[in-house]
Amino acid sequence: MVTKGGINTVKINGEYVHITDLDSQTLCAEWTKRQSELNELYAINAKANEGWRGMLLKLIGIKLPDKRVIKLGGMDSKGESIYS
Repeated sequence: MVTKGGINTVKINGEYVHITDLDSQTLCAEWTKRQSELNELYAINAKANEGWRGMLLKLIGIKLPDKRVIKLGGMDSKGESIYS
């Protein structure tokens, strides 16, 4: 029984539904919606990290994630996966 929204739930028509209870089309639509929301948030953060606002945030020790961070993700210097 799901009573609140969590990391594995989505709100559809006012009800919280666990992602395993969704059909594939609804799950893909919700995933696409989530990704577009995240991309909008990253764009807002990138704008906030620029200019004098970014300088002030850095002075007080805040770094908003803006998706411009380099992630190695298990790759060596040749670009090959270190996980077999």
